[in-house]
Amino acid sequence: MSNFGTSKILAGIGSLLYGTIIGIILVLIGMKGLSEHYKDKRIYDGFVKGVILLIIGTILPIAGGITLLFSVLSGGLISSSYGIYDSYGSSAIAAGIIGLIAVVIVCFIVAFILDLLAVRYIKNCFHALAERSNTPLFHTAATLMWVGAILAIIGIGFFLIWIGFIIAAIGFFTLDEKTVGTENASAPPQGYTQPYSHTTQQSNTQPPPTGDKANFCPNCGASVRPNATFCANCGKQI
Repeated sequence: MSNFGTSKILAGIGSLLYGTIIGIILVLIGMKGLSEHYKDKRIYDGFVKGVILLIIGTILPIAGGITLLFSVLSGGLISSSYGIYDSYGSSAIAAGIIGLIAVVIVCFIVAFILDLLAVRYIKNCFHALAERSNTPLFHTAATLMWVGAILAIIGIGFFLIWIGFIIAAIGFFTLDEKTVGTENASAPPQGYTQPYSHTTQQSNTQPPPTGDKANFCPNCGASVRPNATFCANCGKQI
């Protein structure tokens, strides 16, 4: 199987495994091969940037949630161990928890913005692939992913992103190696001029129609005097 065939299959399988580490790796490998095949760096670079931002956007809320969980647990253990149940101790613990909750909320907001930027890069990547491969399915997949990223805050967006990757997988599996660009390679480019050829040279040297024998030599086509019996150019008898 050619490198193109392997790349599109890996990208298609990776799209079906969307949301897993294996799926991301497979799509990255496939996009690398397709980017080299179509000679367009946007296809691979855009997906790499999107994946990096997605990883950062995923780590932020998880780290914030774990930090909040450990803070609550550690605060409860300290209170029970030292018997800090007075109003001052309780107020300090409550203020700390509120501060941590605010930090977690900020982490979620930043993560949402990073996810939007990530999907924007991936969307541009699929648009570039659609243009280079002449496959409209990637335009549809990119649009669904972008709408899904915006609606991810209410949950339904993740479903739309998943549908987008399913459509992208279909696009990968149906890619045709011959459909590179939109121009017909057999047609001459715009402004094409027929090169000078021997046939053209012969047609230009053909003697013109000799309606009047006295004016042109029938042998070489040179003009002669009306009453001349021999051609002054080639010497043949007229």
